Amino acid sequence: MTEQVLDGRTALVTAASRGIGAAVARRFAAAGAAVAILPAGGPPVAAVPAGQHV
Repeated sequence: MTEQVLDGRTALVTAASRGIGAAVARRFAAAGAAVAILPAGGPPVAAVPAGQHV
């Protein structure tokens, strides 16, 4: 994905510590979004600036 279609946007991904949630978080970040990751049952563990990988 080379187009930054989510540039300037923020995504909150729940249950993102592994599996599908982690994959979704990586895709949002690759599309240009800043990503906040929320593991199932816990507080946010990271905010990822656009262009960085989870």
